[in-house]
Amino acid sequence: MGDAAFPPPHACDCHVHVIGPKTRFPLAPMRRYTPKDATVRELAGMLGRLGLERVVLVQPSFYATDNACLLDAMTRLPAARGVAVLAPGTSPAALDALHERGVRGLRVNIATTGTAPLETIKDEIATAAKLCERHGWHVQLFVAAAAIEPLAPILKALPVDSVFDHFGLIAPDDASGALRALQDLLAGGKTWVNISAAYRISEDASDPRIGPLARALCDANPERIVWGTDWPHTPRHHLHRGRRDEELPFRPMDTRGLMNLVPRWLKDDALVQRVLVDNPAKLYDFS
Repeated sequence: MGDAAFPPPHACDCHVHVIGPKTRFPLAPMRRYTPKDATVRELAGMLGRLGLERVVLVQPSFYATDNACLLDAMTRLPAARGVAVLAPGTSPAALDALHERGVRGLRVNIATTGTAPLETIKDEIATAAKLCERHGWHVQLFVAAAAIEPLAPILKALPVDSVFDHFGLIAPDDASGALRALQDLLAGGKTWVNISAAYRISEDASDPRIGPLARALCDANPERIVWGTDWPHTPRHHLHRGRRDEELPFRPMDTRGLMNLVPRWLKDDALVQRVLVDNPAKLYDFS
């Protein structure tokens, strides 16, 4: 790495969540867990401390299709885009209004709830893509690494781009065909990968094997890689066997440390600029 400023101007955190206050934005009754509040004010503070000028808010599972908290937060931040979750029958007028407010993608979240039959995942992707097509949004996928290879044919045939959360959940030492399948999708130019939340693919976010994985994905197509903090680092709810309405603590992650991994992984100022600034500007339509 050279002497370039880090993070570079207009750097974007492409994956964060805002939660609550729950007195104003109550969680969905049917949810897997209850996190603490993580307000837009706290998010703005984190972005300011890290020097990140742009941000993408992603709808979390515990708000289901109620995007009110996400949309409210987007109005309170100077440069924000959103990835929503919508019901299948959402009207064209509603899609137009969401686009005007900065929504640029729809999320299909399978991993939070565990697993789902492949045909169910395919149906959810196709339904989301149909809504995305009106404004050229992308379908954002949070699925197990084992699903990547069997989903590849449908993703290649989609009328819109797809984005995989969190390295596609591919572990650094994964010997399956998931990495090869994801590299092939990247090379095709319609799929993106967010190299976010390294702690979701290894117990140690600083695991030295993650750098080669990040570079392998960049090598497949450096124009289709973005990054995010995954703030506020939602709880390990699948390990919790308490009451569903009991508030669980966030993971104690060093958010600045997560950002500082990026130049260590990529080892190239121009590539860091591309991943943190240029690629997000294109994917999320920042002007």
